[in-house]
Amino acid sequence: MWVEIERTWHDTAVTNCALCGRLVPRRIWMVEIDGQSLPFCNEECEGLYRSYWLPKYGAGVRQKSAKTTRE
Repeated sequence: MWVEIERTWHDTAVTNCALCGRLVPRRIWMVEIDGQSLPFCNEECEGLYRSYWLPKYGAGVRQKSAKTTRE
């Protein structure tokens, strides 16, 4: 869902996309994945995160690689 970022004029906090790292100044695409809220710059970055990043680098992959190194 799209969420407006509300900041005061003197706030120095920044919000970056969880996938590409792009600075997101006003509206973020906020999604919950594995119990964690992640900000994206748009729906396309979320789709790429789910289709590419999670299968390659996600928590399930780390658990599998840890099991194979122990055996």
